[in-house]
Amino acid sequence: MRFKNPMVQKFWRFSTSFQLGIPILVALTVLITWGTLVESKYDAFAAQKLVYQSWFMYITMGLLVYNLIIVMVDRMPWKRRHAPFIFVHIGIILMIVGGLVTQKMGLDGSMHLPINGKNNYVQVSQTDLVVYATFDGDRYTKVYENEVDFFLHPPTEDKPYKINLGNNEITIKKYLKYARVSKKLIKSTDSNVGSSVKFQLQNANVTQVETLTQPSKTKTADVNFGPLKVVLGHDVKENGRKDRSTNEIYFNPKNETELSYELYRKEEMKTFKSGTIKIGDMIATGWMGLELRLLDYLPQATEEWDATEVDYPTPLTSPALLIQFGDKTQWALLNDVVKLFGKSEAYIFSFQNRRIDLGFPVYLKKFEMTHYEGTQKAKTYSSQIEIVPPNNSAPVSGLIEMNEPMKFGGYTFYQASFNLDEKTGEPTASVLSVNLDPGRWIKYLGSLILTSGIVWLFIQTRRRKTAQ
Repeated sequence: MRFKNPMVQKFWRFSTSFQLGIPILVALTVLITWGTLVESKYDAFAAQKLVYQSWFMYITMGLLVYNLIIVMVDRMPWKRRHAPFIFVHIGIILMIVGGLVTQKMGLDGSMHLPINGKNNYVQVSQTDLVVYATFDGDRYTKVYENEVDFFLHPPTEDKPYKINLGNNEITIKKYLKYARVSKKLIKSTDSNVGSSVKFQLQNANVTQVETLTQPSKTKTADVNFGPLKVVLGHDVKENGRKDRSTNEIYFNPKNETELSYELYRKEEMKTFKSGTIKIGDMIATGWMGLELRLLDYLPQATEEWDATEVDYPTPLTSPALLIQFGDKTQWALLNDVVKLFGKSEAYIFSFQNRRIDLGFPVYLKKFEMTHYEGTQKAKTYSSQIEIVPPNNSAPVSGLIEMNEPMKFGGYTFYQASFNLDEKTGEPTASVLSVNLDPGRWIKYLGSLILTSGIVWLFIQTRRRKTAQ
């Protein structure tokens, strides 16, 4: 194709030449290599943020599509011999467009299904800040919600992120991409918070130390050791036993220095032993030689996170925010909840992954897991699920196994992993990967056209050689 204007003609020649094509291919090779290195050093999320969804990747792919289109147009008017060439270029363009459609309109997340429970929300990588407020101590109302990308645009001491709540303000002063975290107990003077106990359970064969902290004054905390379940903040005389299938001991704050306790044997409703206990006191349980000693007690206490920045992610690291409310600063982890108390109001602050409503519930009817012989390592695991369509038609059941997904309503459900109870080792939830790929058919079509063009080009070349 030729143009009368020499500048336009020069630009057109450059657009169709190797002077543009080769730098594009080199840039694409460098980006893919960089992305691979970032993913191996950090994780797939970092590679997506820093490379595959970066502006230089979009520019490179845009230039590649532009170059492919210009090269095709330059061959006009097309002839039969141009067909394989056109097919190959159209196939590549469609694959790029399909990938972009999936990235912008698709869904890739995870769903946690509790054993014998249900869920209809998928957790995705995008993050939001959410704040709920209450002015009567009971009903909470959402007062703030906003999408944030602190991975690429983190707040700093000099440029903090501020959330205006009228008479109050939450200031986010720091963001850690990868933080090693631990919990610490803070003594509180707030009468609305719960209590905390630290105790030691031991006999001749085992010694275990555990800390229990009530989430609030009206909620209980418990831990099950197998032969004994310890419960804090539950009035057994008023509400009855929580679990008669095991031995239980119930602690309740009595005053600033003492707790009352009731000890129950398995299947019995009558108290086996009761009384009060102070720091340093010991209770003999009466079975297996187990003794419980109170090591520490705080009548009002809250648990807060302590975070230390590390260079690389591990299964034990988490993103963390340093937030300030009034004159108090504390850490908030990803998908954690922090309570903040003002003079006459309370807030719930959350830095969380966004949850997408599928529009229909997914029920976990059965979860099965097998182990390698002689070990506790999982060999196979599967989920029997049931989906109730939004139009109230008949439920759809399916078995999801490793490498055997289930499809419904455009979504593909994969068996990803599972959660275990740290104390009992029993599964508590099945974790599914949920994928929606609206650009898949475009990518498949592009692959088909590209393959057809390559085969056609091969046949055409062979015929030319034979004709010679």
